[in-house]
Amino acid sequence: MSEPLIEFDRHGDLKLRVGPPNGTASNSFLVCSRALARISPVFDRMLYGSFSEAKPADSEDWVVELPEDDPASLAILIRIAHGRFSEVPKVLPIDRLYTLTTLTHYYDATEALVPWIDTWLASVDDILRDSNMLMPKLLWITWEFGRKSLFRITARRILTEAPASLLESYSPSKGLQMPPDIIERIIDIRVHTIRAFLEVFRDLVAKLLVVDENPRWCRHASYMGHHRCESMILGSMTFCLVKAGLWPLPEATEVEESSVDLYTKLMNLVIHDIGRPSPKSPEDHSECNPTEYLMGQMKRIINEVADPVTDAHWRHLEIQERKLNPQYDRISTHP
Repeated sequence: MSEPLIEFDRHGDLKLRVGPPNGTASNSFLVCSRALARISPVFDRMLYGSFSEAKPADSEDWVVELPEDDPASLAILIRIAHGRFSEVPKVLPIDRLYTLTTLTHYYDATEALVPWIDTWLASVDDILRDSNMLMPKLLWITWEFGRKSLFRITARRILTEAPASLLESYSPSKGLQMPPDIIERIIDIRVHTIRAFLEVFRDLVAKLLVVDENPRWCRHASYMGHHRCESMILGSMTFCLVKAGLWPLPEATEVEESSVDLYTKLMNLVIHDIGRPSPKSPEDHSECNPTEYLMGQMKRIINEVADPVTDAHWRHLEIQERKLNPQYDRISTHP
């Protein structure tokens, strides 16, 4: 039994069979070939060029198979191409917007979506606040729509909020359409940032283990004097790191937590010192407590995290912005 035919143009001259042949939803569309050719140069070449999809000379039946296309997304583009604007959804979930923009990118037809872009993007804002899973798809959507600010914000959120296992699933090798080099750059910056965090603690451990021949961490240390101050700090810090699941200190590539989760863990360590050894002691070893030093180093590192968006990314986004907003020929620079 043949699938029911959805007529986008009852006088259409072309039948499209869209999606997997065994799909449960109807995926047979009757369309106007000229409407598709006008909205997409790819369809124009496909249908009116020398490709196998061109109209057969010896047959009245013109059927084109598009098994790789998503039927629901192509249906939206076809509605636009046929002027059926009232049938275009006013709200789209991110998953659908992602499949639609990957499709219009392939057919070079994203400009046809311009009247709906702002409305669609406004509807996805709240969904993203608590969802790491959807952010890579929004990264692609903002890339295709040339939305510079939202692209940068999304890339930064992925960099700081995504754990290692989730970043692996964002890789283009997993089948997601992604802007060039952005996920690879985000992974590199994340590892560099985490390595910098951990090196601060490795360096402090080394300073706490210094022997008498070198300058010691304790501000009240004397040559051949006791090491109670450093021992207390080292023991307390090690205990905190064990409780945080970070001892022995791992390699940066072994850390699963997002960079912001690791930052939060490290900023919340409570390190003890010996204080005054006795009530009358002139020495106050609370001055040796490294907490303030460690917090300062953590803040410096997090404030110096590199921007994952490169000049090449920015130039593409500006081209897309001008292409999709011809009435606003803005010239902006990469800050």
